[in-house]
Amino acid sequence: MLDDLLDKGVIELPEPKCPEGAGKTTGPKYCRYHIIISYLLERCITFKECIMRLARDGRIILDLDETAEASHITV
Repeated sequence: MLDDLLDKGVIELPEPKCPEGAGKTTGPKYCRYHIIISYLLERCITFKECIMRLARDGRIILDLDETAEASHITV
């Protein structure tokens, strides 16, 4: 989902909070949204809030019936 939103220009990644750690992407707890090793993207509350805000604003349509299988959006 993150890749689709970035590719379509719907969202932009925020500036990394720790620029010195931004290149370290191999950690087991790498958040691709915040570009830091701290927690997995799946646990990122900020990214989830961003998705919900986009849905409320009508910029994306979430298919919540199929989210258990995969992440589906329509932009």
